[in-house]
Amino acid sequence: MEPQSPNTNEQAAWESVHKCPKCGFELNLEKLDLDETTTGIATCPRCGWAGQIDLQIVPGQSSDE
Repeated sequence: MEPQSPNTNEQAAWESVHKCPKCGFELNLEKLDLDETTTGIATCPRCGWAGQIDLQIVPGQSSDE
């Protein structure tokens, strides 16, 4: 019996998000509307904070919200 090695074909999925600096809520950039995208100002759906989009790359989540 051979030792099992991690599956090298499996790649981590990453996604771009806006992370709210007030509450930490991560909003996928695909969910930003046209006004938010063009102005660079996003409103957090959790706490209502509004400010500059804070782009971050994070590990993808397995479930769709």
